[in-house]
Amino acid sequence: MLFENRPPARLLKDLVKEYWIFEDLDHASSTQKIIPDGYSEIIIHYGDPYEINLRGSWESQSSFLFSSQISKYFHLRNTGISKMIGIKLHPTAFFELFHKEVSNYTDQVISLDHLTSVGELEKLKAAYSINDKVELAENWLLDHLKDISEQTKIRKCISMIFDSHGMIEIEEISQKINLSTRQVERLFKKVVGLTPKFYSRIIRFNYIFEVMKEQKDSWVKTALQSGYFDQSHFIKNFKEFTGEEPSAYGFDKANLANFFLKK
Repeated sequence: MLFENRPPARLLKDLVKEYWIFEDLDHASSTQKIIPDGYSEIIIHYGDPYEINLRGSWESQSSFLFSSQISKYFHLRNTGISKMIGIKLHPTAFFELFHKEVSNYTDQVISLDHLTSVGELEKLKAAYSINDKVELAENWLLDHLKDISEQTKIRKCISMIFDSHGMIEIEEISQKINLSTRQVERLFKKVVGLTPKFYSRIIRFNYIFEVMKEQKDSWVKTALQSGYFDQSHFIKNFKEFTGEEPSAYGFDKANLANFFLKK
């Protein structure tokens, strides 16, 4: 089994957070839980197809996918050998690449060709090495650079949310970028696909996995350090995003959810 992260080229650092590669040659069917992490992704399957259960039933996926911002967990399962590469996009990247209002795609995983021509990405499936696959993905993205527009204020909002681990109030964000809270909410939903308040909840939830690296002896301490006022609120929020209570969650399991969340 292979889990690997790679940084983007310098020209793409404002568009792409990272590339990730996942390969598993085991044919046995396995169900994976995917948990919100605050990023959208372009995913290319170059192994056997996957199936997705997003709304209570299983559906086949295409080879080229766009996964938008998600507000709750969902499940994937393989139908054979797993081989995929993901392009983890910064929160404003979808709007900058495709010039479409992101909220129309929230909680959706769709075929990439619904948004744009996959074109050169077709070659990625046959490329021999992972280096070649990453290079083809980068070239495809670089071809879209001419379409990117600066989203300075919304990027500042996102930076403040990440810097505070999701613990900053919207009113404080509004004051710092000189926009009303209503303007921030409207702009955020258009460009990111979620409200700033809900997005902050996701980032605060993600921070739990950082805290867990050093704090394993007390859920009360973990809850307080992660910005929760009490343990019951902490457990409720954790269960909302994972479907499990923190005491039952497998933090040490080698699965896709932990690969993405345990930095």
